[in-house]
Amino acid sequence: MLGALSLRLKSCISALRKRIGAAIRGGEPLWQDLSPEARRKMWPAARDLQEKHVRNCQLLVNRYVLLERMPKNAICAEIGILECDYSESIVRGTGPAQLHLIDIKPQWTKVARKRFKSEIAANQVCVHEGDSVAVISSMPDRYFDWVYIDGDHTYAGAKRDLDAVLPKVKEGGLIALNDYTFFGVSDFTKYGVMEAVHEFCITNDFEFLFLALQGRGYHDVILRRI
Repeated sequence: MLGALSLRLKSCISALRKRIGAAIRGGEPLWQDLSPEARRKMWPAARDLQEKHVRNCQLLVNRYVLLERMPKNAICAEIGILECDYSESIVRGTGPAQLHLIDIKPQWTKVARKRFKSEIAANQVCVHEGDSVAVISSMPDRYFDWVYIDGDHTYAGAKRDLDAVLPKVKEGGLIALNDYTFFGVSDFTKYGVMEAVHEFCITNDFEFLFLALQGRGYHDVILRRI
């Protein structure tokens, strides 16, 4: 009896959730309620890379080890800084000549200005508040030794940042991206970084130089022109 009641209750809850979700989304079902086949159709796989794109790639244990491999005393940028924890690691781990911290949200640029007060005074750190593409596009061409992208993780957002950064890195410069994943298991969100990265490498003849692992699949990838 209890088993049957439990099944009926679960069925009622599921039906109610679907109705609420459809109402919120203007009649469209929640993607959680779609079949695996429907989700695969909705989210096509990232384009396949070729052997030339990965033959020189090294696997690293995490993104902090990654900083040991990045150029020191460099001109670099971080797009998307949140509470500046990784920004701190960049400053301490790579000793940049100049680090440009870019974020669209005032609360994070406020954190940056407080956290790096002495580095800002020494012109080692510059803080920019605004749209990442607009900020990056205002920089001189071939200006950065490397750029770390951790901004909008949708396909469109990652593509915008990659396209904006491309002319701004020096010959042989590096482009790094956080959250190289297809789907975020912690925030239950579809990410588009993988698709954008593969398309960028294929279109612009870039290769994977490093892949830094993360325990829930939010990996980092570092790209270099072939």
